[in-house]
Amino acid sequence: YGSGQPEEQPFPFTDVADGRWSYSYIRQLYEAGVIDGMTPTTFEPAGNVTRAQFVKMLALLQSADVSAYASGPFTDVPGDAWYARYVNWAAANGIVNGTSATTFDPSGQITREQLAVMLWRASGSPGSTQSLAAFPDAGTCSDWARTALAWAVERGILNGMDGRLAPGGTATRAQAAAMLTRYLQ
Repeated sequence: YGSGQPEEQPFPFTDVADGRWSYSYIRQLYEAGVIDGMTPTTFEPAGNVTRAQFVKMLALLQSADVSAYASGPFTDVPGDAWYARYVNWAAANGIVNGTSATTFDPSGQITREQLAVMLWRASGSPGSTQSLAAFPDAGTCSDWARTALAWAVERGILNGMDGRLAPGGTATRAQAAAMLTRYLQ
């Protein structure tokens, strides 16, 4: 009755061609159950990732058991929202602080520095000796994100965009998939 090997999942996303730069990242995370599409057949790789979407991806990447996190500190994270348990897990584990003491802004677009900080905190907030001086816009990094950005550059998780760090820039869903995959390595 077969070799005992699991069947490869058919790749459903018609908007992610196998020649696309992010195809292998998206496929790897899809097959691992870390990401899903915006519809059953589209991933929207060029769409910006939201803060809630990224937190869910990170929780799934870490195989976090979020079942005990029905409530949390943020008034804009209703308990019945699809992302609530993921955001509450991230808050309880020090991965996110929110945009204020009581808000998370789940539908807000994540910035590259916010993404780096979440990955850095999930790694235990390690130190870094990486200099950001090679990036002409390094001075635009928020103070609270500087070490996390240096760590992400040092680990190869975050690469520059046209030679810039773009810390306040948004991250596309494809870029988030690439950074999560590099985080695993």
